[in-house]
Amino acid sequence: MSAPAEPHGEPSAGIPTAVAAPHPAYLILAELGRRGTRLALSTADCATLEPLAAAWFARGVSADYLTSALTAGLPERIGSPIGLVRRRLTDKMPPQLPTAPAQVQGPRGTPVRALLVECTECGRPGPAEALPDGLCRPCAATHKSAESSEAPVPAEIERDVPALVAGRRNLMRTP
Repeated sequence: MSAPAEPHGEPSAGIPTAVAAPHPAYLILAELGRRGTRLALSTADCATLEPLAAAWFARGVSADYLTSALTAGLPERIGSPIGLVRRRLTDKMPPQLPTAPAQVQGPRGTPVRALLVECTECGRPGPAEALPDGLCRPCAATHKSAESSEAPVPAEIERDVPALVAGRRNLMRTP
């Protein structure tokens, strides 16, 4: 005998239908009960709390961070796991980070000041970009010309290094 034929429009009871994959927030909430029985949540509880947990993911939080925020410092007895998890999801919600880096601004009406540095030779102030190697242009030009005219012999360099190091140590010792 042959099995009864099914109509083409109805799915059979034995074949599973395609189910959409659950959101990672739902999976984290469902996994809480496996990490500790005190936070065991039902299917309905997980579905209720999923939007709150999804908001954490929208703010750039990882699954490990969310799990640790929900399970850290649990009390010995928990009367309502859904209540505790809901409270932690709302109270510990991380801040929404801006997508673009914000400009550094002072208090209202205060102009933003650029960082100024000084030339190490003459003390002339200027922006950091204008003082490469810590020298302004005139000092850098004189430093390069003096360096090229007085090229030290390697033996002289070796004798100067210990004296230089000793001088630096003395400078560090003085208050």
